[in-house]
Amino acid sequence: MKETGQLKHHLFWGLALGAAVVLTIQVLTWVGLGLSNWTWILPWVLVVVFAVLAGKSFAKRLGARPRFLQAALLLLVMIFVARVMYQTYMFVYINFVDPTWVDTVAEVWTGQLEESGASEEEIDKRITNFRKQWETGFVFTVGLVAYALPEFVLGLLAMVLGVVQPWKKRTG
Repeated sequence: MKETGQLKHHLFWGLALGAAVVLTIQVLTWVGLGLSNWTWILPWVLVVVFAVLAGKSFAKRLGARPRFLQAALLLLVMIFVARVMYQTYMFVYINFVDPTWVDTVAEVWTGQLEESGASEEEIDKRITNFRKQWETGFVFTVGLVAYALPEFVLGLLAMVLGVVQPWKKRTG
């Protein structure tokens, strides 16, 4: 497969993963679960599912299972594209669609932390860190890497187990 064909393949799967994550988060928000643990769990599940699907699609195009570095490159492009899509979606959402979102989440989370018996100092620290995570500079720099790195590791594990399978003999 030519490099341009590979890049198109990888970009397609990155866009598909990004759209799936954005849509999932939006649906969770519509049904009132936007502040639940599902907001953090489902994107990871989607990364695993899409890593395996994209890896199998790539194997089909190659005519053989991809090698580890080929799979890692596919996943790197996918995660980067998907993460930039999601971060951009959240930037637009919290700055234009619902500018009170960060304050709403901070208020709800403060109440939950108070109920759990957290100290005032602990609450202030967590809420301050949460607010910093949604500042524009953080969203597109440290946040991009901080969220993408565990997704990459998880997706790579899924792809190695589900597609690359180095313990099996290669054919083709």
